[in-house]
Parts: sequence; C-alpha cells; structure tokens
Amino acid sequence: MPAISVVMPVYNTKEYVGKAIQSILDQTFSDFEFLIIDNGSTDGSGDVIARYAQADSRIRVIHNEKNVFIAEARNRALELVQGEYLNLIDSDDWVLPDMLETMYSRAKEHDAQYVVAGYFMDYYVNGRNESYAVCPDDKDYEQKEFRENAIRYLTRTILTVPWNKLYSIPYLREHNIKFRNTKLEDHHFNMDILMDVERVSMVSKPFYHYYRSRQGTDSELVYNQFLNQKKRDHIAHTLEVYKHWGIQDANTMGQLADYHMGRLVQCVMQTVANQQITKKEKYQELQKIIDDPYTEFAKRNALNASKKIAILSIPIRMKSKKLCYLMGWGVARFKANFSEIYYTMRASVAQGALRVK
Repeated sequence: MPAISVVMPVYNTKEYVGKAIQSILDQTFSDFEFLIIDNGSTDGSGDVIARYAQADSRIRVIHNEKNVFIAEARNRALELVQGEYLNLIDSDDWVLPDMLETMYSRAKEHDAQYVVAGYFMDYYVNGRNESYAVCPDDKDYEQKEFRENAIRYLTRTILTVPWNKLYSIPYLREHNIKFRNTKLEDHHFNMDILMDVERVSMVSKPFYHYYRSRQGTDSELVYNQFLNQKKRDHIAHTLEVYKHWGIQDANTMGQLADYHMGRLVQCVMQTVANQQITKKEKYQELQKIIDDPYTEFAKRNALNASKKIAILSIPIRMKSKKLCYLMGWGVARFKANFSEIYYTMRASVAQGALRVK
C-alpha cells in the first residue's frame, strides 16, 4: 500500500499539465501513487498525460469520455485510491519537491487525520510574476484546541482550499466523506472533515503554487455566476460546523462576520465588473446581495477588524445599490491602473499573505 495517493483531475490544461505532473514526480518522497483523471480533455492534454504515464509506473490514468464536475472526477478517484493519505493537485499549478516528504513525516509523527501546509498565490502583474505566501502556524492540535483556534485559519483561507493538505483516507471512508457534486465542492469537503476531526497538524512552510492569474490572462475577468451563491453556502456551512462544536461566542461570530463581509465586497466588485450582463441586471444582482440574510448576519456581528473592508462595505451596510455600483466601479479602475498595489492589498486583507521577494 502506498503512503500517499496523489489525485489530479485534468481538463484542457495542455500548456501547464506537464509542469504539474513533473513537480509530483520530482518529489523527494517516492512512496506514492499518482492518479490522473483525464476529464474529457479536447486540447491534447491526454497526449501529455500518456507520455508521462508511459515513463513512470506510479501514474495511473482514468479516462472520462466527457467532462464532468470536478467533484465527480475526484470522487471516482477516491473509490480507487490505495494509500494512507490523499493529496490533491490542480493541473495548472505546481508544488515544491519536499512537499510530500515534509507533510507525511508530520502526519506520522502526530498520527494526524488532517495535515495543512502553507501555499503561494501567484499573480502575473505588470509584466512579471508575483508570489504571496499564505502560512499557518507550525503546530499540532488535538480536537478541543483545534476547534478553539480554527477561526484563525478559516478566515485566512487556509482550511477551505483542497490542495495544501494531506487527508487520512481511512478517516474519509469511515465518515463517508466525499466531494459534493456541485461547483462549490472544496469548502464543503473540508468543512465535512472538520466537523469531527480529532488530530490536525499545521506545517508553516508553503509548498503549493496556486496561480490566480497568468501572462496573457486575467482569471478574475471571467464572471463567476455562482460566486454569490458560493459565498452564501460557505458561511452557512461554516456556521453549521461551529454550532455542532458548541462555539457561538460573540468574538468568533464577529470574526466570521468580518470574513463574510470581505467576501460580499468581492461579490459586489465582480458583479459590477461583469461584462456579460446589463447594468439593470447588475443592479438586480446587487439587490440580492444586499437582501440576503447572511448579509444581515455580517452587518449585525462584524467586528470591523479590517479598516479597508469596513470602508469598502459601507455601501452594503447602507443597502444602497447605487453606492455598491460606484464602489465596484472605483475598485475596478484602481485595479486597472495600480494592479501591483491592488494585488498586494488584496492578498494582505484576504489571507494575511506576505509578498515573496
């Protein structure tokens, strides 16, 4: 039985998938299997995968005839994995060579069911690549202490992304935890695990390079029609977990409210920047954000720890569609003209990230 099962769904990432695969094969830790799901690719990604699979026996390839939700692809792999721990990687990202060795060593030392490491957010800004490191504390937790400290990691987007972790496969199977077959699967998968997890290890070193934007593209220009629903579902599931834990004090709820308010500002900005809908439709979407009961939760409980978010959220608090529109338009102009400052501020506010020189 391999120590780690690495799973990577692939869909039309021919330009990047080779680097992703090679970064796993270059690991200093060799006791792993590598399941690659060709999720109905049509751009030649399958040919790239085949060349690597032919050269390395640790690679197993699963072929989907048509593209399916990434949750369905991952769940199919979960039925087939044979390792102790699961690691996930996206096919357009890459990892440092000591990731698996460091995280597995930590998992075995603490008998951890859930191991979390730092990661890099990579942006292409003003003709060059910029990286921002998001790192947790270096610490091992038993259940009670983890629950008391989880808010520090949840609000920095360390716990809810899927790819900076090792997951105990026996734990997943014992609790029948799978990815929900929806476009909003990552947060739910992790929150389902955190509901009753007993031993958690945090590794402060960042290994995973997560691309937010690349040369010739801007990932944020593509409107995510599910973003508002996603953020609403995220806070609802998170509050459900905290209720299960019996933690609903004012400070914790305030930090969650601050976190959600920051995400609401993001929703407003993306709605206004969307070029696929009319101005009237934008106002309708903004009204939905303003009227949502979880927006009221954020307004009622927010601690306003981030002054930037407190200022940007004023139009939401005032329930003003027009001011929300003006705020979104103004931030878009600022981003276009001062992109380096924008990304630095965004990384700092959203994840507490540090720029990597």
